[in-house]
Amino acid sequence: MESLGSFTTRAGKQINFRYVQKDDAALLVDLFNHLSFEAKRLRFHLYTDKLPKERIWKEAMALSNLNPALQVAIIATTIDADGQEHAVGVVRFARATSNDTEAEVAVVVRDDIQRNGLARRLLGILAEKARQMGITHFTGWVLAENVRLMKLIEKLKLPVESEIRYGQRKIRIPLT
Repeated sequence: MESLGSFTTRAGKQINFRYVQKDDAALLVDLFNHLSFEAKRLRFHLYTDKLPKERIWKEAMALSNLNPALQVAIIATTIDADGQEHAVGVVRFARATSNDTEAEVAVVVRDDIQRNGLARRLLGILAEKARQMGITHFTGWVLAENVRLMKLIEKLKLPVESEIRYGQRKIRIPLT
Protein backbone atom coordinates (compact mmCIF):
# COMPACT_ATOMS: atom_id res chain seq x y z
CA MET A 1 0.00 0.00 0.00
CA GLU A 2 1.45 3.28 -1.14
CA SER A 3 1.70 5.79 1.71
CA LEU A 4 0.64 9.33 0.91
CA GLY A 5 2.09 10.71 4.11
CA SER A 6 0.95 11.16 7.67
CA PHE A 7 -0.27 13.83 10.01
CA THR A 8 -0.47 14.26 13.79
CA THR A 9 -3.58 15.86 15.28
CA ARG A 10 -3.43 18.49 18.02
CA ALA A 11 -4.28 15.70 20.48
CA GLY A 12 -1.27 13.66 19.30
CA LYS A 13 -3.15 11.06 17.24
CA GLN A 14 -1.11 9.77 14.27
CA ILE A 15 -3.08 9.62 11.02
CA ASN A 16 -1.83 7.95 7.87
CA PHE A 17 -2.97 8.62 4.31
CA ARG A 18 -3.16 6.09 1.48
CA TYR A 19 -5.25 5.25 -1.56
CA VAL A 20 -8.39 3.19 -0.96
CA GLN A 21 -7.78 -0.45 -1.93
CA LYS A 22 -10.20 -3.07 -3.20
CA ASP A 23 -10.21 -4.85 0.19
CA ASP A 24 -11.06 -1.71 2.22
CA ALA A 25 -14.83 -2.25 2.33
CA ALA A 26 -14.68 -3.25 6.02
CA LEU A 27 -12.81 -0.04 6.87
CA LEU A 28 -15.43 2.02 5.02
CA VAL A 29 -18.28 0.26 6.85
CA ASP A 30 -16.52 0.86 10.17
CA LEU A 31 -16.09 4.55 9.29
CA PHE A 32 -19.77 4.82 8.34
CA ASN A 33 -20.80 3.15 11.61
CA HIS A 34 -18.70 5.66 13.61
CA LEU A 35 -20.29 8.73 12.02
CA SER A 36 -22.97 10.54 13.95
CA PHE A 37 -26.52 10.69 12.60
CA GLU A 38 -25.93 14.35 11.65
CA ALA A 39 -22.61 13.67 9.90
CA LYS A 40 -24.26 10.92 7.83
CA ARG A 41 -27.15 13.19 6.90
CA LEU A 42 -24.91 16.07 5.89
CA ARG A 43 -22.58 13.82 3.86
CA PHE A 44 -25.10 11.52 2.18
CA HIS A 45 -28.05 13.95 2.01
CA LEU A 46 -30.45 11.38 3.39
CA TYR A 47 -31.51 9.73 6.60
CA THR A 48 -29.38 6.63 7.01
CA ASP A 49 -30.50 5.24 10.37
CA LYS A 50 -32.66 2.52 8.83
CA LEU A 51 -30.38 1.40 5.98
CA PRO A 52 -30.04 -2.39 5.88
CA LYS A 53 -26.54 -3.68 6.66
CA GLU A 54 -26.50 -5.44 3.30
CA ARG A 55 -26.91 -2.12 1.47
CA ILE A 56 -24.17 -0.47 3.54
CA TRP A 57 -21.79 -3.35 2.70
CA LYS A 58 -22.76 -3.28 -0.97
CA GLU A 59 -22.04 0.48 -1.15
CA ALA A 60 -18.73 0.05 0.71
CA MET A 61 -17.64 -2.68 -1.71
CA ALA A 62 -18.54 -0.49 -4.69
CA LEU A 63 -16.72 2.51 -3.18
CA SER A 64 -13.57 0.45 -2.63
CA ASN A 65 -13.56 -1.08 -6.13
CA LEU A 66 -12.47 1.93 -8.16
CA ASN A 67 -11.79 2.52 -11.83
CA PRO A 68 -8.48 4.42 -11.54
CA ALA A 69 -9.08 6.38 -14.76
CA LEU A 70 -12.35 7.77 -13.37
CA GLN A 71 -12.16 7.63 -9.58
CA VAL A 72 -9.62 8.23 -6.86
CA ALA A 73 -10.23 7.81 -3.13
CA ILE A 74 -7.87 8.51 -0.26
CA ILE A 75 -8.42 7.09 3.18
CA ALA A 76 -7.11 8.44 6.48
CA THR A 77 -6.44 5.74 9.06
CA THR A 78 -5.18 5.31 12.59
CA ILE A 79 -3.76 2.26 14.31
CA ASP A 80 -5.23 1.44 17.72
CA ALA A 81 -3.37 -0.05 20.69
CA ASP A 82 -4.13 -3.57 19.42
CA GLY A 83 -2.57 -2.83 16.02
CA GLN A 84 -5.95 -2.62 14.24
CA GLU A 85 -6.33 -0.10 11.43
CA HIS A 86 -9.40 2.17 11.60
CA ALA A 87 -10.63 4.68 9.04
CA VAL A 88 -11.17 8.19 10.35
CA GLY A 89 -11.82 9.96 7.05
CA VAL A 90 -12.09 9.53 3.33
CA VAL A 91 -12.10 11.83 0.33
CA ARG A 92 -12.87 10.91 -3.25
CA PHE A 93 -13.55 12.20 -6.70
CA ALA A 94 -15.29 10.69 -9.66
CA ARG A 95 -15.58 11.85 -13.24
CA ALA A 96 -17.80 10.48 -15.99
CA THR A 97 -15.08 9.87 -18.60
CA SER A 98 -11.29 9.85 -18.53
CA ASN A 99 -11.29 13.01 -20.66
CA ASP A 100 -13.47 15.06 -18.28
CA THR A 101 -11.69 17.97 -16.63
CA GLU A 102 -14.32 18.27 -13.88
CA ALA A 103 -14.85 15.70 -11.16
CA GLU A 104 -17.40 15.46 -8.38
CA VAL A 105 -15.75 15.45 -4.97
CA ALA A 106 -16.88 14.22 -1.54
CA VAL A 107 -15.24 14.18 1.88
CA VAL A 108 -16.20 12.83 5.29
CA VAL A 109 -14.33 12.80 8.60
CA ARG A 110 -15.32 10.92 11.72
CA ASP A 111 -16.88 13.25 14.32
CA ASP A 112 -14.25 12.62 17.01
CA ILE A 113 -11.45 13.68 14.62
CA GLN A 114 -13.13 16.76 13.12
CA ARG A 115 -11.68 20.25 13.64
CA ASN A 116 -8.08 19.04 13.33
CA GLY A 117 -7.50 20.05 9.70
CA LEU A 118 -7.92 16.50 8.44
CA ALA A 119 -10.53 17.26 5.76
CA ARG A 120 -8.36 20.10 4.46
CA ARG A 121 -5.31 17.83 4.22
CA LEU A 122 -7.31 15.09 2.52
CA LEU A 123 -8.67 17.57 -0.03
CA GLY A 124 -5.16 18.91 -0.66
CA ILE A 125 -3.74 15.46 -1.39
CA LEU A 126 -6.72 14.62 -3.61
CA ALA A 127 -6.46 17.92 -5.51
CA GLU A 128 -2.81 17.24 -6.31
CA LYS A 129 -3.69 13.81 -7.73
CA ALA A 130 -6.59 15.34 -9.68
CA ARG A 131 -4.29 17.96 -11.25
CA GLN A 132 -1.89 15.18 -12.30
CA MET A 133 -4.83 13.51 -14.07
CA GLY A 134 -5.82 16.69 -15.94
CA ILE A 135 -8.75 17.66 -13.73
CA THR A 136 -9.14 21.43 -13.46
CA HIS A 137 -12.29 21.73 -11.28
CA PHE A 138 -13.98 19.93 -8.43
CA THR A 139 -17.75 20.09 -8.21
CA GLY A 140 -20.11 18.94 -5.53
CA TRP A 141 -23.48 19.24 -3.85
CA VAL A 142 -23.54 20.55 -0.29
CA LEU A 143 -26.62 20.83 1.88
CA ALA A 144 -27.19 24.54 2.42
CA GLU A 145 -27.09 24.03 6.22
CA ASN A 146 -23.67 22.34 6.13
CA VAL A 147 -21.90 25.38 7.55
CA ARG A 148 -18.73 23.50 8.54
CA LEU A 149 -18.07 22.32 5.00
CA MET A 150 -18.72 25.76 3.55
CA LYS A 151 -16.27 27.26 6.10
CA LEU A 152 -13.69 24.66 5.06
CA ILE A 153 -14.18 25.60 1.42
CA GLU A 154 -13.75 29.30 2.31
CA LYS A 155 -10.46 28.48 4.09
CA LEU A 156 -9.10 27.01 0.83
CA LYS A 157 -9.09 30.61 -0.47
CA LEU A 158 -10.07 29.55 -3.96
CA PRO A 159 -12.76 31.23 -6.05
CA VAL A 160 -15.97 29.25 -5.68
CA GLU A 161 -18.89 29.31 -8.06
CA SER A 162 -22.04 28.50 -6.15
CA GLU A 163 -25.77 28.34 -6.69
CA ILE A 164 -28.53 27.07 -4.42
CA ARG A 165 -31.24 24.75 -5.67
CA TYR A 166 -33.82 22.99 -3.51
CA GLY A 167 -31.86 23.44 -0.27
CA GLN A 168 -28.59 22.25 -1.78
CA ARG A 169 -25.63 24.31 -2.88
CA LYS A 170 -23.91 23.29 -6.11
CA ILE A 171 -20.28 24.33 -5.91
CA ARG A 172 -17.53 24.45 -8.52
CA ILE A 173 -13.95 25.07 -7.42
CA PRO A 174 -10.91 25.52 -9.68
CA LEU A 175 -7.83 23.49 -8.76
CA THR A 176 -5.32 26.26 -9.41
